[in-house]
Amino acid sequence: MGSGSSQETHYTYVDNSETERREAEEKEKRRLENERKQREHEEKMRIKKEKEEEERRRREQLKEQRQKEIEEEEARRRAEEQKLLQLEAELCRRRDQLFNYKFGDKTRLDNFMGLNIDDVTQLRIGVFGPTGSGKSCFINTCERAVRQTEKGSAPDSTTGQEGTITLQDYLPEMFFRLVDTRGFFNYNSNENIEFQNILFGKIQPGDNIVRPDNDEDNTQELHQCPAFEKKLHGIIIVVMANDPRLTEGALRDYLKPVRDVLRKNGIAPITVITHKDKLKTEEDEKDAFDEASAATGSSPSHTFFMWNYTKENKERNPEIEQMTFDILHYALMTAERAVKIMKQKEKNKREDEMMKALEGVTMSGQVAPDSVDASVEVFLRFLQKEYQWSTNSIMTASSKLAKDDITSVKLLAMSWSEVRHHFPAGMSRMIEKELRKRGMIS
Repeated sequence: MGSGSSQETHYTYVDNSETERREAEEKEKRRLENERKQREHEEKMRIKKEKEEEERRRREQLKEQRQKEIEEEEARRRAEEQKLLQLEAELCRRRDQLFNYKFGDKTRLDNFMGLNIDDVTQLRIGVFGPTGSGKSCFINTCERAVRQTEKGSAPDSTTGQEGTITLQDYLPEMFFRLVDTRGFFNYNSNENIEFQNILFGKIQPGDNIVRPDNDEDNTQELHQCPAFEKKLHGIIIVVMANDPRLTEGALRDYLKPVRDVLRKNGIAPITVITHKDKLKTEEDEKDAFDEASAATGSSPSHTFFMWNYTKENKERNPEIEQMTFDILHYALMTAERAVKIMKQKEKNKREDEMMKALEGVTMSGQVAPDSVDASVEVFLRFLQKEYQWSTNSIMTASSKLAKDDITSVKLLAMSWSEVRHHFPAGMSRMIEKELRKRGMIS
């Protein structure tokens, strides 16, 4: 064999497991870190997306809500416009009703059958109230509402202390009149007498109302036999909601004579309460309402809170006009009812007198009911017993004859050919027969 030496390969074993482990750990750590960052990123993106989605939904909700509010506001506006149009139409209708009003429209003319209403040529509604209560403003408000003008014609209220004043009718173009009076209910001892003189037509529009001072004794000139149309048929009393005399009960005591007179004559007053804005609470309003109703004698249904057109409140207000028409409606209705009561009393009195005349118990020396000097109505009532005519037929015929100044049997006979048509045919034949029998006509 050769002399060369042989080489041996030696392997050195290096343990890399720790390094690999660390590298693996580092790798895993980086992987986990990357996963964490990825999750954080994804979470941030999710949150961002949710926020964006939430913001989008919120904007849509706001948009929908705003759209809904716009639609609701538009609906409210249309409803208010429709309500206003309906109210304006109602006001026009009621205004036309007032201009076209005829006696009997409120309670039906049928209710006056058998009553003589030929002299009911107008209704007069007196407006009374303490000085400063808003009485003149109320009349102006009525004029504005009825005439559709920017102001009324009633003068501003005065101190109410002047010696004389002239009564004045307002709305003369209507069948009814509002009669403005000087301030009443100021605790003057002569007021009740003056109130009754105005009520019964003894003081009329154009007359000076004399209110003498304590040291004077002026005499009021009165109409002794006023026509029915010159009397008051309805009453409106205006009081202030904050009048201390009202809240203390003094006005209730003071107005007792007024309530008694109105009740006796069948007049149900309407009460208008002004200055409601001066009251602080609902309880104050209720107390003022109850006290006003009790003081004036108005029923609660005929008692109204009212705010008037004034210098400070000039703008047209349909609600004020609606309230005005409500008050005038009830004023006319109560006036018609009062007329019926007054006319029924007139009829009863006339029939009582007629019965006394027919029975010969009124006074000595009375003329015979079928003589030429007897009144037409007495003559007809005398014949009624035999022919059984209706009282309504007699009243109707007597009223027609009175318009022609045919008041006695003598005048009836002299004018028979001209007035016979005032009677029904059968009644006319019997009257002519009786006049011939007595030699009053040929």
